Parts: sequence; C-alpha cells; structure tokens
Amino acid sequence: MGRVVHFEILADDVDRITKFYEEVFGWTVQKWNGPIDYWFLMTGDEKDPGINGAFGMRQSEDDVPINTIDVSSVDDTVKMIEANGGTIIRSKQVIPGVGYLAYFKDTEGNLWGIMQSDTNAK
Repeated sequence: MGRVVHFEILADDVDRITKFYEEVFGWTVQKWNGPIDYWFLMTGDEKDPGINGAFGMRQSEDDVPINTIDVSSVDDTVKMIEANGGTIIRSKQVIPGVGYLAYFKDTEGNLWGIMQSDTNAK
C-alpha cells in the first residue's frame, strides 16, 4: 500500500552538502524552482534508479531527516495513523503542482512524511 518514495536531508550550507553527496555517492543535485529553497537529489539513473530525495534548509536544531511514504489519500491515512497510536505533527498542506503532504510520528517517535500525488494540486 505505502512505499517510501522520497527522503529529505537537512542542510545548513547547501554548497558544502552538495559537494559531499556528489563526491562521495555520485548523486546529482538540482535546485527546485519552487516557492522555498529546495534541492532535488537523484541517487540513480534511468537504468538503475534509486529512491530520490532532496536537501531542505534546516529551520531549527531540532530538525531531522524525513522519509516520505506515498499514499492514495492523506486524509484517510491521517485517520489511520491517529487510530493506531501515531501523532500528526504537521497537518495536510498543499504543494502546488505536486500534491498533498503531512508529517506524523509513529508509535516510537519516528518522524515520517506522507504524500498524496496530485499534479493539479493548488
């Protein structure tokens, strides 16, 4: 049902972290042209794809890396998370042209994202 489709690494210095992941793992980094500072990470290529991710700017020292799970409905999944002991950390938000995103903690305190893809999201 849900599969990990995205990860997010937090950065204080984008140039430094870009150089690290390009040099160490050969990942490709590309700046997003969206409303926030965000850089996409491609961990593989068309013949051997990986799970792609992104760098986001650290907002506080408490920020942690986030893995994101693809779901068919953020609203339905939020209800299931809460019914099974999870906690919603950030309620559903729109990512224009991408879909809907929410963050939760599981029963062990691990932070995750859930993403409902919708290229018509506004």
